[in-house]
Parts: sequence; structure tokens; C-alpha cells
Amino acid sequence: MSSDWRERASQRVDDILGAISEIEGFIADLGEQAFLGDRMRVLAVTHLIMIIGEAAKHLAPGIEERYPEIPWRDVRSMRDRIAHEYGTINPRLVWRIACNDLAPLRLAMVQERDFLTSC
Repeated sequence: MSSDWRERASQRVDDILGAISEIEGFIADLGEQAFLGDRMRVLAVTHLIMIIGEAAKHLAPGIEERYPEIPWRDVRSMRDRIAHEYGTINPRLVWRIACNDLAPLRLAMVQERDFLTSC
């Protein structure tokens, strides 16, 4: 893996980790109903999920094999759904993603950062 590719992949890992941290900040101490009732938070978290999906499209080759527990196709396709079918995005789905799907992705990205550093 070239150093340029490694740098770009590392930046995308950092983008994902940063977006996850921001999402965690937006939903901290909120219940589902409070989140759903706060349109700005819903839109912010939706946008950050889109950033995660876009960044996931540019990770290092072999990512799916290194972290098969992550539904990569779903992560990437959610970006497309948000960008192109924004009127159909269910805020409850955004809440579920924010609450249930980010911890495993965070762990995978921390491990990927270590992997990229060791290459």
C-alpha cells in the first residue's frame, strides 16, 4: 500500500471516528422521543451518518475482510439513500443507527487506524 493511499485511508478513518464522536455528543442524555422531537439534531445526525457512508467508500482495500462484522454495504448505501432519497429517511432509523450501530464501527476504525499505522 502506497504512503499516499495510506494517508487518504487514514484521513477517512479519522473522518468516521470524528463523525461518530459528534453523533455521540448530539444524542448524549437524550431519549428517543426527545431526539425525534428535535429536528436540528435529527438533521445533524443524519448528515453525520452520510459522512460516515461517504468516508467508508474510500477506506483501504480489504476492509470488508478485516472487519466482516460490519455491514459495509449498508453503511455505504445509507449515504446514498440520505443524499438521493432524503425525503424517505425515517428519523427512527437514524436513532437506531446512532444508538446501535456505531460502537462496533468505532472499534473497527480504531483497529483499522492501528493497521494502517503498522503497514
